[in-house]
Amino acid sequence: MAIILLVLLIAINIPVFLFLAWLVFDTKAAAAQTIWETVVAILQILLIPRIVRVMFDMDDEGALGIFPIAGFFAACIAAVFGELMLLQYLVPSWFAAG
Repeated sequence: MAIILLVLLIAINIPVFLFLAWLVFDTKAAAAQTIWETVVAILQILLIPRIVRVMFDMDDEGALGIFPIAGFFAACIAAVFGELMLLQYLVPSWFAAG
């Protein structure tokens, strides 16, 4: 039951994750028009190696690096873990073994 609840919390928190990404990565200097542009920029930083971005002359100005990304993932994990602990405190019968 705990695994199902964890997957459900992650799915329900997708808007929270997008809001956190907007807060962390969308600065005044590099403001995106939509949240999806912010998501694409994060995915480019995560998935495309720097050498490839340099070779194809992708816009790398304003790329924040790995520390804000690590902070973003830590905030997302903390949000889900906090909600899971709150549910475990409020409804302990959902987590009872057996």
